[in-house]
Amino acid sequence: MILPFTLRINTCSILSAPSNCVLITFKSGSPRTVSDSRSKTTCVHFHRQRIYTEPALHLDGQPIPVNGEAKFLGVVFDSKLNFSSHVKYLKKKCLKALNLLRVVGHTDWGADRATLLKLYRTLVRSKLDYGSVIYGSAKKHVLRALDPIHHQGLCIALGAFRTSPIKSLYAEAGEPSLEHRRMKLAFNYVLKLKSLPRNPCHEVVFEAPLSDFSAVTKDWDAEGANKLHEVLPNLGEDLHRRGEGAGRKLETAMCRLRVGHTWLTQSYLLKNEDQPFCYACDSLYTVQHILIECPDFQDTRKKYFSITDLYRLFREVDLSRIVGYLKDLGVYGKI
Repeated sequence: MILPFTLRINTCSILSAPSNCVLITFKSGSPRTVSDSRSKTTCVHFHRQRIYTEPALHLDGQPIPVNGEAKFLGVVFDSKLNFSSHVKYLKKKCLKALNLLRVVGHTDWGADRATLLKLYRTLVRSKLDYGSVIYGSAKKHVLRALDPIHHQGLCIALGAFRTSPIKSLYAEAGEPSLEHRRMKLAFNYVLKLKSLPRNPCHEVVFEAPLSDFSAVTKDWDAEGANKLHEVLPNLGEDLHRRGEGAGRKLETAMCRLRVGHTWLTQSYLLKNEDQPFCYACDSLYTVQHILIECPDFQDTRKKYFSITDLYRLFREVDLSRIVGYLKDLGVYGKI
């Protein structure tokens, strides 16, 4: 397959080649003739063969260099089409964009979570989305290199503790995993393609059945042991809206309490220590134990609320009363 591209040339000629194809890109900005761009023209030979011969192509009598990869419209195409080079390039770009989130995302005085999530979606997720319909065909172990970017971005925006379970971050932020996000964008492309029957991809795409659209919900339903699942059994509920406008510190504290991972209860993982026990009753020290279970905190708890399950606690009790209870125990600053 030979695909010559310029800003003024929009042609595509396909040659029969059972297991080989070639991408030729002309990188000059606005050439008057094809011969003017031969010094900026490269060729990538796509193949899966172990023993092969590079194509000998010429442009205006000059040989076209054959490269192992080439960037076209922001996507790096490598000769094996495994997109590992593009994923490395994309990860490097996104890590730079995350630095801005770190600057404005301090858990005490930073921007609110709504603003930080918008920044993440604009500066980082948009880069991950671009071209995902193409590079999403890469192997899973290649694509998994991008997952830490997604997790770091959500963790910074939410102010969640570093040990927070990944599935809890997704549920708390209302964001799908990158795998499900790529699936959604692919579905969007399929729906658009449905209205374009003359598109060369139309027949190929619609020969295969569509996958189940409820994959995200099923994935979350399987997280029965997840601490946040007890608080948020159904995805899509905006519990965080109860704390909007109350300041970054309160938003961060409520997020960590809902997820069940705080500095007080989970820092032992970072310090490589044993899990702590409650100093009052010698039970495992968890968020649930502190909020609703510990019998030694019962008298203090009754001054602020009498609810005994986390699901109702984060829906019916005013957040200021939860904060007051934790301050009375002297643990709010350690959330």
